[in-house]
Amino acid sequence: MKIKLKKETQGLSNYDLNVLLPILIKGLKTKKGKANAVNGKQIIERLRNHGLMINTRSMGMLIRYIRTNDLIEGLMASSAGYYISNNEYELANYEASLLGREESIRDMRISMQRQRRKMFAPRQRELF
Repeated sequence: MKIKLKKETQGLSNYDLNVLLPILIKGLKTKKGKANAVNGKQIIERLRNHGLMINTRSMGMLIRYIRTNDLIEGLMASSAGYYISNNEYELANYEASLLGREESIRDMRISMQRQRRKMFAPRQRELF
């Protein structure tokens, strides 16, 4: 069984990259400090109010693109929303949180791999 995985930028259209991305970057750069955080729902609502086409999936992919390509340094995500932090302690704590999530996902992947192999391994035939 062959499984195809999408690359990071697949799914981002020219519209996403050339229209939405610059606007999103400009808006997010104003969100300095947790008190100025903006959540995904607010971002989508504000962009749609200006006649732009965006959905939750595209917004999430754009945020990921911004963060993984260092387009806005210190861009944090919290329950309050997205904001820029210039606090090293806060960034280090967030990094540790991401590492914990990464390890948890890895553990789950290994567990699922083990279960799949066990469930679908060739079984020895009974002779009698």
